[in-house]
Amino acid sequence: MLLLTSGGSGKGTCAGTEPGGCAGKCGGLGACAMNTAHQLAESLGRAVDARDQRLQQHSELVAELSGLLARAHGLTPRQAELVHMAGHLHDIGKIGVPDAVLHKPGPLSPEEWTLVREHPRLGAEILCPVRVFRGPHSVCEMVHSHHERFDGKGYPRGLCGRDIPLGARIVSVADAFSAMTEDRPYRRGMCLDDAVREIEASAGSMFDPCVVKDFLRIRAMLPELMAGGSGMSCPLP
Repeated sequence: MLLLTSGGSGKGTCAGTEPGGCAGKCGGLGACAMNTAHQLAESLGRAVDARDQRLQQHSELVAELSGLLARAHGLTPRQAELVHMAGHLHDIGKIGVPDAVLHKPGPLSPEEWTLVREHPRLGAEILCPVRVFRGPHSVCEMVHSHHERFDGKGYPRGLCGRDIPLGARIVSVADAFSAMTEDRPYRRGMCLDDAVREIEASAGSMFDPCVVKDFLRIRAMLPELMAGGSGMSCPLP
């Protein structure tokens, strides 16, 4: 299994492939199986977005930005592919959230928030039977941990710092940026510049400061990404 560890970087504090990252294999599965898994991830992400027309292409944007951030962080193409798949699948657990809660036009009650906060755990359980998705620091773990916060105040397990899988720390930034810039019934989406400033201001609290640095490095690519361009095909600055 290809792993993304949660420890420090091999190229300094912020950049580079983390130790134990790429074993050169993926559970004994070849490129064909990985391609099929990636196609499945994309299809399931679209299925989740289709439940809520407000989201449009949320999972697609999160996947593209997650993959681009993974490459900016120094991960290998195969590692970045797993992070990209986790971006597609990060909200798969929302299929277990009642429609009345998921589609509510206003703020949620404490009881409703409890239901919503179950979606990372549900997502990991849904994906666990797929061999290429499971294992320590795998797609399942990224999905399970994408709402953890760097300061330990996230959910569902209250992980903090590098106890959060690296892929989840990357998907968290991509998910937040996408959510901030989307229109919702109770608010308008932020403009790109305001969303970037919000991400930057949350470094060290919500987000891994190293991933935020990667995000700021690729700032110039965000307009094309939001317009539907493929982040994985863009050269890094």
